Amino acid sequence: MRQEELGALLNILEQHSAAYGLGINFSKTKVMIVDREHDNHREIKSVGRCEVVQSFVYLGSLIDNSGSCENEIRRRIQQARVAMTKLTKIWRDHNITIGTKLSLV
Repeated sequence: MRQEELGALLNILEQHSAAYGLGINFSKTKVMIVDREHDNHREIKSVGRCEVVQSFVYLGSLIDNSGSCENEIRRRIQQARVAMTKLTKIWRDHNITIGTKLSLV
């Protein structure tokens, strides 16, 4: 699919949305092209008024155009590492019982 066709599809979506009283906020709207056979979508910078991105976070999950979960897993492990590091004072506190610490984990 070419860039012009993608722009036309976006315009159709905008028209049908308007028919139901909905609007598209193009400053927040991003487009991600997933094409595992042809890697020529990297040349496309925008579709219509929307920016083309390689990845985005949706409902807390990282979605990328490779279809792989590897980056999402690494991101979640890093988030867990940061959260556990913030609890260092609790881990080292001798007044907090091991049972309480295990509950936190």
